[in-house]
Amino acid sequence: MLCLIAIWTVIPVFSKCKIYRWWKKFNILSFAFSLLLIIKMTLWDRSVGFREVELRPFYTLTTISYNNEALRTLLMNVILFLPFGLTIPYVAEVIKIRKNKFRWILCMVSGFLLSVAIESFQYYFCLGRAETDDVICNTLGCVLGVMANVISYRKRKQFTKV
Repeated sequence: MLCLIAIWTVIPVFSKCKIYRWWKKFNILSFAFSLLLIIKMTLWDRSVGFREVELRPFYTLTTISYNNEALRTLLMNVILFLPFGLTIPYVAEVIKIRKNKFRWILCMVSGFLLSVAIESFQYYFCLGRAETDDVICNTLGCVLGVMANVISYRKRKQFTKV
């Protein structure tokens, strides 16, 4: 996860204009792939079961003493949305959202809303347990990805001034 963030932070900083255009196209394709992967992992591979919901935030952390999968589940939810967060700022840039702060906030909110939509689908169609922890971890993964874009943008700006 740290390597992925480092790559997405460093490549745009040191890339020339032509390479940066290629990098944006690559990120748009990666965005589509990450969105499909998220949908596949959270909705397609599920069988219909019981309708369950867990609205207590950080409930999974309270189960660590007897649930061996708790930490892995939380980490996997963060990792699942990390590529989405890394790539969505490039999509927002292509659709002409110019103000950086607005674009970054919009990207983070998009990750949150996608996660809420997925958990709502899971609940409505009985495709697994809808959990507040999933929304928190998914949003955290998206935010980490977007923050890599913020750092990259600021470093790129510093290097072009020099």
